[in-house]
Amino acid sequence: MFLLTSIRRHPAMRKLGKRLERGAKTWLYRALTQHARAGRPATPETLLGARRILLVRPNFRIGNAVIGARLIQALTQQRPEIELDYLGTDTTRALFVGMPLAHYHSLSRSMVLRPWRLWRLLVELRRHEYDLAVQVGEGSLTSWLFVQLCSARQTMGQRGRLQATYDWLAEPAPAHAHALASNLAAPLGLACELRPWLVLSRQEQDAALALLARLSLPPTAVGIFVGGHLDKRLPLRFWLALLRALEARRQPYVVLLGPEEARHLPALASACGVNGRLLPPMPLREFAAVLSQLPRLVTPDTGPMHMAAALAVPVVALLNVPGSRRFAPEGPADLVLFQPDPETVADHVSHRQEAARPAPQPTREAHGYAAPARPGHDDRRRDRLHAHPAGGR
Repeated sequence: MFLLTSIRRHPAMRKLGKRLERGAKTWLYRALTQHARAGRPATPETLLGARRILLVRPNFRIGNAVIGARLIQALTQQRPEIELDYLGTDTTRALFVGMPLAHYHSLSRSMVLRPWRLWRLLVELRRHEYDLAVQVGEGSLTSWLFVQLCSARQTMGQRGRLQATYDWLAEPAPAHAHALASNLAAPLGLACELRPWLVLSRQEQDAALALLARLSLPPTAVGIFVGGHLDKRLPLRFWLALLRALEARRQPYVVLLGPEEARHLPALASACGVNGRLLPPMPLREFAAVLSQLPRLVTPDTGPMHMAAALAVPVVALLNVPGSRRFAPEGPADLVLFQPDPETVADHVSHRQEAARPAPQPTREAHGYAAPARPGHDDRRRDRLHAHPAGGR
């Protein structure tokens, strides 16, 4: 791992970066709203005469990338006459392969040290002469800056602290993160699913099936993703205890790792018994293809959780902080556990439990051991939006 990457990923540096970012945003929001102008509510008229549209979401987080991607599908399927471009990042570019985009523009962290590359990116964006630039997600000053500097004829964003800087306004950020794309699409007269989006080719899926077959895994093998960001992360001892609990229940499983968890590979490999397999970190699209073939994924609030939701793979979401609730999948086969112990998780994913369980009920959250849900009752907060149709296999 490069030295700068190691420093950037250190928890202390990430927390410091967040504090500095919040302070800078507070100051800048105050400065930008001093000379307010009245933005108009977005309507289908917003797309009138638009031939080139730029969606702006240069976020390096996997989850944020796939959450906003559903807007690409809504626009290209229902307004095929529009040429659609996307401004994302170099690290998440692979997630957009196979999507119907005319151009994908990449922002890189290295541009901080190579400002001439950033200048070339801005020149390229302005050269396209976009009719409309849409900020996909509120709160990112980087996104806002590109929306303002790309020289689009009109701009669109959400109501919030920066609403005075857009020509067209959608409703404020939704209560649940997976409704972001729908929140932007609805006022434009577009139907949009309430879940993230990923596109995999048949070849990628076949390669994943072949990989799992070489591991001699049965169809009931669940995925266990060991990862997380800052306080959303669960400690290594939790995962080791979970693997022991799954072994005790003879539940087949496969452990998946991200690049930041590679250092745990020896400890996890030694904890895998006869029922488990371990896959080292792999390229992002190969990882997504493996996810698509699993009957269930156990994961904290992290990028693969949203990838699984995009691929309609049922999720057991292990939440460690209250703020993660607005990001948890809400499909009928998904389950949310708040700060659970390993035995509780193992009970929920055991194939013997699955065999005895009736048809999936609406997603519910359990604090520690799950309390039985009343028929038709959702134990999670009542400000949730409609659940997306995550399917079993």
